[in-house]
Amino acid sequence: MAEDDPQTHPIRAAFVGGTGVALVAALVLAVVDGLAAGGAALPTVLGLWGLPAFGFALYAGAIAAGFRATFGPRAVGSLADDRARDASWTAFVLAGVVAALALAIFASLAANLIVAKAHRPESGAKVLGSIIVLGAIGVGLTILPLQRLLRVAIAKLPGLGRVPHFTVALALAALVILAYARKRLYGAGFDNAALPMAALSELVLLPVLSLVLGALLFGPLASARRALPARARTAVVAVGALIALVHGGRTMSSSRQPTPEVARAVTEHGLASATFVSLGQSMIDRDGDGVSAFFRGPDCDDHDPTVNPNAKEIPNNGKDDNCQGGDRTTDEPAPATPVADAGTDGGTGPVAPPTAGPKKNVVIIMVDTLRVDRLGASGYQRDGKSLTPRLDGFLAQAVWFKRTYANANNTPRSMPSFMTSRYPSLVKVDQVHSKYPRVDDANVMLFEQLQAAGLRTIGEASHFYFRPERNFTQGFDAFDNDGALDVGPSNKDSASPRIVPRVLAQLAERGKDGVPFAMFVHLFEPHSSFVEHAGFPPVTESGTKAHAQRYDYEIAFVDQYIGQILDGLDAAGLTDQTIVVLMSDHGEAFGEHNFAGQSMFHGTNLYDEQLRVPFAFRVPGAAPHAVDTVVQLLDLAPTVVELAGASPDPSWLGRSLVPAIRGEALPPRPVFAELLAYPGWEHDLKMAVSGDGAWKLINVLSQRRMELYDLANDPGEKQDRFGDRAAAADRATMEKLLLDWVEVTLAQ
Repeated sequence: MAEDDPQTHPIRAAFVGGTGVALVAALVLAVVDGLAAGGAALPTVLGLWGLPAFGFALYAGAIAAGFRATFGPRAVGSLADDRARDASWTAFVLAGVVAALALAIFASLAANLIVAKAHRPESGAKVLGSIIVLGAIGVGLTILPLQRLLRVAIAKLPGLGRVPHFTVALALAALVILAYARKRLYGAGFDNAALPMAALSELVLLPVLSLVLGALLFGPLASARRALPARARTAVVAVGALIALVHGGRTMSSSRQPTPEVARAVTEHGLASATFVSLGQSMIDRDGDGVSAFFRGPDCDDHDPTVNPNAKEIPNNGKDDNCQGGDRTTDEPAPATPVADAGTDGGTGPVAPPTAGPKKNVVIIMVDTLRVDRLGASGYQRDGKSLTPRLDGFLAQAVWFKRTYANANNTPRSMPSFMTSRYPSLVKVDQVHSKYPRVDDANVMLFEQLQAAGLRTIGEASHFYFRPERNFTQGFDAFDNDGALDVGPSNKDSASPRIVPRVLAQLAERGKDGVPFAMFVHLFEPHSSFVEHAGFPPVTESGTKAHAQRYDYEIAFVDQYIGQILDGLDAAGLTDQTIVVLMSDHGEAFGEHNFAGQSMFHGTNLYDEQLRVPFAFRVPGAAPHAVDTVVQLLDLAPTVVELAGASPDPSWLGRSLVPAIRGEALPPRPVFAELLAYPGWEHDLKMAVSGDGAWKLINVLSQRRMELYDLANDPGEKQDRFGDRAAAADRATMEKLLLDWVEVTLAQ
């Protein structure tokens, strides 16, 4: 563009050229983003791209102007006509790629050493920034000598006609960087499936595509560019920038909300636009209450700091204080069906244990991240067979509650919840908004009650979550967490081979001393990141299916160790005096649903694949059978203490399942779950399943929308019936059920 106006405003012309190229690149990527979200969402997606595109375009224009001012009129001219300049700039690109890869490797190693293995990762992250700056300086100093070496080699390459080597180098650089990122991120483990890879790819492509377009427009396509006069090009770029600024500003205004359908399309299927929404919600908070209303964010009134989803509902004040469904009135009747109950069925006090005799031992085997539909007993097979023969055999000897829901979809929320028999938001912790909150001493936990009843309480695990700073091990006489690694290495650890021998030694000792005991065993393998084990078939799938295959083999691996524990009970002569509970804390997802632009990971939504878990009790003297009544993990503690002859704590909200273990029918009760926002995943969801298990309602508070599923006819939760007129009566019933739970039970 500079050669069209060499005498008057060459630097301005370069600025306009750089700005225009960047706007075109952003428009191309925004259209791709909008099409991914769906045609109806395209205008909104273009608006979300507006301000980032405007800012990046000004940045690109400033760089182009700086190059023009520094290197003269040929800085952005046709490199195809100047082989020496083409070789020089191509060498710079390639040297930059090499330096960038070196810096990425350095940053990865530093992050692993300083953050992943740090006792406090947040402190390590702060130190990491300074170290990466030093690494960037060191790597940057290598660019110039490397460029000089590459320039000599590139100058000897044959020409490519009107296409400069620089353009090819840019395309190659983009491919290399994206390929490296994909290999590192996906090769590092399943945890990275929760990263918005499509959004990151678009953001990486923005500067790369801008450079490629610039190289083409000022190279092979220069004649087409010159067909438009310089002033006209300036006007077009100015109008484009103005549209991006105005449309972007209007879209970012919290007063202009998209429809629920558009908001869901963008957040679930958008690429970079979904990330822009997350950033906007983290930055736009007009009333300063810590909650945003942007893009149907959870705050239903961003001008009143007393109104947000974290507030308590105050009846008759004319406001929907907690953004859950209107102002509650004091004359509203109490819920027709109790949503929770403290103690045993009916709330009349403990009933007799199912069998008489000496006090029973208790062994709770908790397999982390085990979804119930992966069991052979559920009909699942891989490689033509069940992968869980020992689990299947156990379930055939137990009372299996086949429709059990976890009350949270990740370990730091679910485990304190079922150990205290309280919903996640009611568990007392040091920091609610935390990935790993510390459990407060004020909670009364299951093993405290068992300990008070005279049982020797034992814990066997090997994971960072059970370290003292989490304070999860209240009520244990002994908790062996030997070999526990830091959070990063723990996720790639296989701990059962060192845990189970300790369990067997404990069982052998307990068989000799005859002291009644309660033991908690935590087996971690099915939690990501998945590792491959000797003796299992090689992984033959790719992508998400490969993760699922590795997950299945992890379950098969841990099944063998569960078998060893069961055999150990037999060998110690304890089977006839021991209640054995098999359970998990939550499930796992493999792309069954998309939420907030991401998929394939637990802790991200409240669909059944993340909540339905195994839950079975093998009780001496109780006949094995399956129970189809909907229950929840909150019921663990009241059930165990009753079976063991202990008493439930009044603070517990679950109900005892002992009547069902005896073979009696359980009264239908709804079940509930929560996803509490945590750093890195700022979403808040509540869920209710009707007592008959037919309907499920999810309130996505972070997006101010609800989803309704007919589980009886749509167990995969594929069709949202919330807006279906035929389901209006069921929707109203479920909305009332969920609202009563939030505003009565959770208001404690």
